[in-house]
Amino acid sequence: MSDINTPVTNSELVAAMEAIQEEVNADTQDAYFEALKNARFLSPVTIEPRPELGDVEEKTTLQAGTKISFSCLTDSSGDTYLPVYTDWPALKQWRDVPDEQTMITSYDDISDMVLKDSNNVGFVINPYSHNIPVRRDVIGRINAGPTSQWKTDKDTAVHIGVPANNPAVLKEAIVNHLKSQKNVKGAWLVLMEKNSEFSFLIVVDFIGDRQAIFNGIASVAVPKLRKGELIDMVPADSDIGRQVIRDYPPFYRSKTPKSL
Repeated sequence: MSDINTPVTNSELVAAMEAIQEEVNADTQDAYFEALKNARFLSPVTIEPRPELGDVEEKTTLQAGTKISFSCLTDSSGDTYLPVYTDWPALKQWRDVPDEQTMITSYDDISDMVLKDSNNVGFVINPYSHNIPVRRDVIGRINAGPTSQWKTDKDTAVHIGVPANNPAVLKEAIVNHLKSQKNVKGAWLVLMEKNSEFSFLIVVDFIGDRQAIFNGIASVAVPKLRKGELIDMVPADSDIGRQVIRDYPPFYRSKTPKSL
């Protein structure tokens, strides 16, 4: 339970959000997810009947039968989000009223409400400033913890081929991200089957920090996956990477490839 006597500020989360908006890499992504899980938000609510002000510390006691409704926002696509705010200045960018009703909520509180109500596609942090959406698929990824990489040994059969349904939305998200990554020369996407499990395999031709590049791609790719879909990534100079490059065309090529 949140301590109501501790001001809601979230300086670490605000710094992490601004860093990840500036550049997506392994460090900024990990810092953002960690700060998000530890955050305390201000959530606008409507309390009926409206409680009377309590003692000098402005504490109130809710009576039996009190109804608490959380505010929602709908975007231009018709998707509904629960708005949360990192601090009072961020909340006042929405509206500045002296008796605003709020509840202090945690990441677990908000993510649980999203997952239990199919009408909400996620929650959005500081919608009138930072405007960072956290959708259901991202919540699932955060809650699942770190993802594991497949390691293929010599005795494991791996089959690759062209996906029956072209994942155009997934490719578009990755291409838009890679256009800003000067150290990525090309990318390929195929369907991979290993031990009766299917996933999209992304082969990346790059120079530099593998973890940062792969995490950056994952940050834009994972939210575009549909339920049950998986992705894995390998470098172009791996055995399976070389095979894919030989047999399949890339879906992304840098216009100004860099050489080692």
